[in-house]
Amino acid sequence: MAGMLCRRAFVFLVAMGGGVLSASAVRAPESKPVADARVYARDLAGRPVRSLGERGTRAVVLYFVASDCPISNRTFPEMKRVREAFAGQAVRFWFVYANHGESVAAVRVHQASFDAGGEAILDTDGALARMTGAKVTPEVAVLTPAAGTGQARWVVRYTGRIDDRYVRLGLERPQAKEHFVERVVREVLDGKPVEQATGTPVGCGIVGPEASVGSGR
Repeated sequence: MAGMLCRRAFVFLVAMGGGVLSASAVRAPESKPVADARVYARDLAGRPVRSLGERGTRAVVLYFVASDCPISNRTFPEMKRVREAFAGQAVRFWFVYANHGESVAAVRVHQASFDAGGEAILDTDGALARMTGAKVTPEVAVLTPAAGTGQARWVVRYTGRIDDRYVRLGLERPQAKEHFVERVVREVLDGKPVEQATGTPVGCGIVGPEASVGSGR
């Protein structure tokens, strides 16, 4: 069902917006802190994810992805490259499967193909998408601990493009010129202001639980 809804969302983008789903490059540069006492998502064993980062985590990177979105799939090498670039620097990376109806079985197969051993979680009720404002797969959100709270509360510093490889649906550069998430993580680790990305995320619209209810499925 998630695959059908995602494909419908993809077609809707082409029909309605010239092929691009627009989302603010930086929607919440300094949002209100979010308490780390909720259930953020579920892991692939069905267990609740109640903490996004252990004590000492300096930044959390949430990659919003989907098992059936071609652009999301083609962006995996860049997402993994950035993760490797910050290995050992107290940055936690999660791959967030955000479509309502995305099955554990499909995610396991997808992870085995694209990121075996990576940390994947299910956001099928849309909690992380709502918290960060993510609308598209692939899209990224970067969070940092709120001052004086350790890892008890998080601030959304950036939500938007991963890089500038995709200009719009059907048009991509051979290689990205700007690597936005890498730059943002370096800025937050260095204590610098977060610079806004140019352009808007390009990909498949996230299918939230409200779409499933509205479709009568």
